[in-house]
This record gives sequence, C-alpha cells and structure tokens, in this order.
Amino acid sequence: MRVLAVVLLLLPTLSLATEWNAKPLSEIALYPEFRIPAAVHARDEAGIAAEVSARILAMPVREGEAVARGAVLVRLDDAAYRIELERARAQRALVDSRIELARAQLAQARALAARGFISADGLRIRETEVGVLESERAAAAASVASAELALARCVVRAPYAGVVRSRSASVGDLASPGMPLLTLAASDEVEVRARVPASQVEAFERAQAWRLHVGDAAHELSVRRISPVVETAGQVREAVLVAASALAPGLAGELRWRSTDPHLPAAYLQQREGVLGAWVVRDGQPQFMPLPQAQAGRPLAVDWPLATELVDDGRFALDLHAERAAEAQ
Repeated sequence: MRVLAVVLLLLPTLSLATEWNAKPLSEIALYPEFRIPAAVHARDEAGIAAEVSARILAMPVREGEAVARGAVLVRLDDAAYRIELERARAQRALVDSRIELARAQLAQARALAARGFISADGLRIRETEVGVLESERAAAAASVASAELALARCVVRAPYAGVVRSRSASVGDLASPGMPLLTLAASDEVEVRARVPASQVEAFERAQAWRLHVGDAAHELSVRRISPVVETAGQVREAVLVAASALAPGLAGELRWRSTDPHLPAAYLQQREGVLGAWVVRDGQPQFMPLPQAQAGRPLAVDWPLATELVDDGRFALDLHAERAAEAQ
C-alpha cells in the first residue's frame, strides 16, 4: 500500500514531463506598436504688435499668406515722426554751429592767454563752454537716433519667414504701443509635439523609429527633446520631435512607435493563487514565475534573455497537475 501511495504521488509529476513543450522567448515575443495623438506646431509663433502710436495705412498681407523674413506686414502713418526727426536733426545742426563758434573763441582765448591778455579763469570759462556744448551735441544726437527709431517702427516687418495666422487690426485703425496687429507663425522649422505617458517614456526613448501618420501618409521623425516635467493631469511628459520632410503647422495625426522591449503575449499569462505569472523552464522543469506587474489580457514587457524558454503547449494543464499533486500530498 505504501508503494502504491508513492506511485500515485509521482503520477502528476510523470505526466508533467510528457504533456508539455517549450519555446524560446525569441519565438513568441511581441513588439507592440504604441499610438498617441500628436500635432505639428510652429517653432516660433509671435503676436506682432505696434510699437508706436499712429494710424494704420496699409496691411499688405492677408491671413494664410506666406511671407519672407523682412517682408512688410504693416505700414503706419509716419508724418508726425518725420517731422520729429527733422526737428531733432535741426537741433543737432544748431548745436554743431555753436560748438564750431565756441571752439574758434577758445582758440582765440588761448592765443590771448599766452600773451597775458586773458586770465586763467577766463580761459577756463571758454573751455567749459565748449564742454557743455559737446554734451548738448551728444543729447541732440541721441534725440536724432530716437526719432529715427520711432520712424523705422512705422513699418512693421516680419522677424522671420512664416505664415500669417490671423489679423487683429485693419487699415484705418489707430494703433497704440502694444496693440496686437497680427499673429505670425514660423514656417522654416516646425515641431511635432505629443504627450507621452510617463510610464512609457523609457520605452519611447529606446524606440528605433518614430512616425507621424496623417491619413495614408507617414512622416519619419526624430526626437529632439523630452520634457523632464510630468504633468499632474494625465501623468504625461511632452515629447518634441522633428520631421525630415516639410510639415504644415496645425497638422494633426497619430504618433506611432514600436517597442524594442520583448513583450510576453497575454495568452502566456496565467493566474495562480491570485497572482499572474508565466511558466518558464528551469533545469529542464516547468516553474511558475509570478509577475505581479502583469495585467490580465495585456502583453507584459519583460527583461528576460531571448533564449529564455517558456512552456508552450500544455501550459494550461500544468496548474491542474500542480493542484492534484498538492492535494495528493
């Protein structure tokens, strides 16, 4: 009877050795593709505003129109600023004339002082007059520069090549400093931005290819940077990518990348004693390896060597055999 009991205990183990086979992870691993929404943004998008007060005379560009760097966007009435510039230049010329006269008088005073006809104090007075006039001349030159700058600001030019996204003013409006005139989006360089779940960032960085899919078209991308900040809402980090081909700002699509980490198919996950895991082969025998991070019905990324063998056919019967062996004991 004792021998019979031992044989009965060994029967489940004997059946285990004959009712299963194994495959290496390299043959069953999945490399899932991930997809998240993404959009194309202009690298620079500026709200162009007026810097001086004047009536708008012309806005030669319309919404959606492409412009080159330096192109005229807005012309303001510059009559008052031209008058101010002429006034500043006249003031500078007046000071120049006074300086010329003062220098001539200083030269004469020095000649007289050398012969003792003017005291040292009188000579110093002439020298001081020249110094004061030279300071006035510097102030007059600054006024001219300020007037020239104000006049130049009556013509608003594109700071970079771009596309006019919107216009906030019209011809005839009275512009004031800081008043929005139009919005200009850069067209030379664009960025693709997407919010990557924080839990997938490491796998995202290890991917070998990223593509923006818009309809039937796919555009190759490369990662420029990933924000180190995790947004509280959604627990995501912003990824910025650049495309090899030209993309229009505002274009939206789907960012796709394929994981380079092997994933265990969901079909190989089994639950045992309330814990999900998989049957792997150790020393020629199946061994249940708990995987607490696994989720039912979803592939699981594993860091096992690709040569790791997993029980394939017969894996669902292993748990039954293990239960029978436990009951027999």
